Amino acid sequence: MNAIQLSVIIFISITLVIGFLSYLKIKGSAVNYYKAGATMPAWIIGITLCAQAFDANGSMGSASMGYEMGFWSGASIPIGLSICLLITGIFFARPIHKMNLMTLPDFYGRRYNKKTETAASLSMLLSNIILIAGNLAGLGLLLSLIFNIQYILSLTIISLLILLYAISGGFVASINTSVFQVFIFIFGVLLSFFWLTTKYGWHDSMASVPESYKNMDGLFKIESGALNNWAAIISMALGDIVAIDFIQRVISSKSPKAAQRGCYIGSFLTLAIGIPAVLIGLYSFKLGKIVKSDLLVDIALSNVPEMVGIFLILGIIGASMSTAAGVVLDLSNVLTRNLLQRYLKGIDNNKKLLGLARLIALPTMFFAALVAYYHPKPGILLILAFDMVLAGCFVPLLLGIYWKKANSRAAFISIIAGALLRIVLYYTIPENYSGLDTILTPIIIGLLFIFISIRTQDISKPKFDMIDYVPDEKDLIKGAY
Repeated sequence: MNAIQLSVIIFISITLVIGFLSYLKIKGSAVNYYKAGATMPAWIIGITLCAQAFDANGSMGSASMGYEMGFWSGASIPIGLSICLLITGIFFARPIHKMNLMTLPDFYGRRYNKKTETAASLSMLLSNIILIAGNLAGLGLLLSLIFNIQYILSLTIISLLILLYAISGGFVASINTSVFQVFIFIFGVLLSFFWLTTKYGWHDSMASVPESYKNMDGLFKIESGALNNWAAIISMALGDIVAIDFIQRVISSKSPKAAQRGCYIGSFLTLAIGIPAVLIGLYSFKLGKIVKSDLLVDIALSNVPEMVGIFLILGIIGASMSTAAGVVLDLSNVLTRNLLQRYLKGIDNNKKLLGLARLIALPTMFFAALVAYYHPKPGILLILAFDMVLAGCFVPLLLGIYWKKANSRAAFISIIAGALLRIVLYYTIPENYSGLDTILTPIIIGLLFIFISIRTQDISKPKFDMIDYVPDEKDLIKGAY
């Protein structure tokens, strides 16, 4: 067993111990399991938001895209995610936290109706299965390479390990392990970047990069991928606002002020780490032959000192495990809370809600692992995941908070129409204008939402007092609107 293999085993073991110890903090409470008792300070929220942003998709995907298509292609993901957290902090963190939600779809049910809540839940379910799959795929590929085992075996092992500590400690485990894992990730990325810069020199290394890869063409010329880059930025910036893993951390903050500050901290960290990760990818032109799909891993194993490579690999593994565990919990909670509890009788206390959430995590992870097995492309999966929720769920959230005339009919139609329109535009937009399908969809859906709301005010009256309604814990557990 070599040093890298041993380090990975120790790292995963520590993560599991932290996760299992978090079980003691659940104390049989569904509120603790779903949102860590809503007690998390701003700095922890910021770190965990950064961890959710930079997983296998964000780290491996960004570096590889930067190397294959240019700086702005790779940087579009961290830039978009950083903007997302900034927007969330300014416009969404405080009002969402004040509502005392258990999950993000709770908003759609309380602000609109059960039918709209169901539509939003199903949309988020599908998109986040893809998100988990992207992380499992990245982890599976990485561990199969490190331990020289088959991809399906590494995928199975890591899926089971993540599932074990996630369902035992709930959201408390997700947050505690995220803090540990993201510090390793930050250190690994920055250490690798500074070592490469010191070893090869910044100017000499960048001279090896094609000019079109580092100038502004990637933002302003269609032939250089500008539309796709802007589409990725918009998809991340707006789509992630309605991503259940981001909002769940906002909900878990100890106060509206902590939620807002946590978003700002997360925004800064995401950009501060994400850009160096992309630049590491550009160093590949100086380093020589690189395996494009596993670029960061190849650099960690072959192009930096062993200790530097260990931290980089552990960082990628940690951030990916953190995201996967968090989203598995979020999805199982949505399935339990916003689908099963709404349509089945008797799920009205801590024991039943907690037990069912843990049980539902099993098929959630299974389906995500299936997607990861048949479609192991982390970078692409990330963008697809958030395009799905951006298409229909963003406008009802935004206008539901800030426009009193927003109503349930407009919200429900927008969620359905957004998904359908996204599919239609994907197949009808010419390849030369790829990216317009992402950009146009929320604009069209926004106009549709406003039109329907205005035309149906007398038919579908909005429940615009929902921000002032804060249920107590007993009603919250019962799922009362």
